[in-house]
Amino acid sequence: MRVLVCGATGCVGHAVVHALRSRGHGVVAGARSAVDGRHAMHVDYMERRSPDEWAARLRAERIEAVVNCVGILMASRSQSFERVHTEGPIELFRGAALAGVRRVVQVSALGVRGDADTLSTPYLRSKLLADDALASLPIDWAVLRPSLVYGPSSQSAALFATLASLPVISLPGRGLQQVQPIHVYELAESIAQLIERRGEVREVFELGGPQPWAYREMLTHYRAALGLGAALWLPMPMPAMRAMAWLAEAIPQKVFCRDTIRMLDRGSVPIDNAAPRLLGRLPTGMAQGLAISAPEPLVDLRVHLSPAMAAMARGSLAFMWLYTALISAMLPQESGVLTLLARCGFEGRWGLAALVFSCSLNISLGLLNLRRPVPWAFALQVAAVLGYTATAAFNMPELTIDHCGPLVKNLPMLALIMLLWCAAPAPSAHRRPVRGAASNPLGAGAAAARVQRLA
Repeated sequence: MRVLVCGATGCVGHAVVHALRSRGHGVVAGARSAVDGRHAMHVDYMERRSPDEWAARLRAERIEAVVNCVGILMASRSQSFERVHTEGPIELFRGAALAGVRRVVQVSALGVRGDADTLSTPYLRSKLLADDALASLPIDWAVLRPSLVYGPSSQSAALFATLASLPVISLPGRGLQQVQPIHVYELAESIAQLIERRGEVREVFELGGPQPWAYREMLTHYRAALGLGAALWLPMPMPAMRAMAWLAEAIPQKVFCRDTIRMLDRGSVPIDNAAPRLLGRLPTGMAQGLAISAPEPLVDLRVHLSPAMAAMARGSLAFMWLYTALISAMLPQESGVLTLLARCGFEGRWGLAALVFSCSLNISLGLLNLRRPVPWAFALQVAAVLGYTATAAFNMPELTIDHCGPLVKNLPMLALIMLLWCAAPAPSAHRRPVRGAASNPLGAGAAAARVQRLA
């Protein structure tokens, strides 16, 4: 069959092109920019094209089926939801009906359900309008509404992998929002199955992975796949998260915005998961999927240190903290620590109390570095260095321009602490079997093998 795949250079479109060609179909790759491969067609929904023009192009290319994978998560001056998600696809769908195309498959989004939330969310509303327009045409159609899609070139997966790689991970609320990610290769396989299905379809399919996860659990999967150790989880009130998303809209990125936060907050779990029916098996579990196609963070913070180098670095930090405490406690006058505390407003009994607190803190930090540190131990060291530096700089500004750099030297110390934090190995708990995998180990293994072949 000869199939036009629109959005062929995107995450889903590229996987669909690969899946269809591997099954022997002739594929015309439609995209805004140049496409590597065999045959291609320029497709840009921002350029208005009448249904008659589309029909002529489709007839000329002898197109028998159309798959629309074009989508954006954030609107911009060059790409609007109205044109990219609604008006452009509708022009194509009407042209396909005029040209006698056998079937159109529209990749929509989970959460498009015609309720008040959908109508008030520009992204979902623009998808709904195109879905409804396609369903009203005299043509066979299928609408796929997948949950979060992960895999090679997925922008949302790259964002999640980046967030998961941070030493401190901010969570929207408590991070309990439910999601059911599906691997892009299995989404592409589902589309290929629908292209080949005999008889009329005219149905909406909601797709997801084998089981739902809380948002925090999903990030834990990404972190484990990146080989990273435990992180600090920082629950954040939803108003604060929305404010961060509003600020993020001003920087050059295409994923994190108020709409995506809103859609995440409402959850992304199919009511009736059609993936097992389309695939003929359970979808691949997320741990297996991420093992097959490793996550690709936008900023890679992974650090690999040999055990010897990690021990040497931790030993040097431990020596610094313990030596500082020892000198301050045994030689308070000679070391100048009492003078420093007095300059900071701690004199007499308060000065002695501050000295005891500082020495106790430094000893604790030193001892923590002699064992395998936990995430909060690194965070405590960062806070201590920043606190000491800020206090000294405010009360004794002359230290900031001292030629020996007593405060400037704290910068490489911070870098060393962050290096060790990011290099902390993953605990064995991250290598436990995925929850739910034991219930059907043969099915999970077969699904993973199938995804591997699709890759």
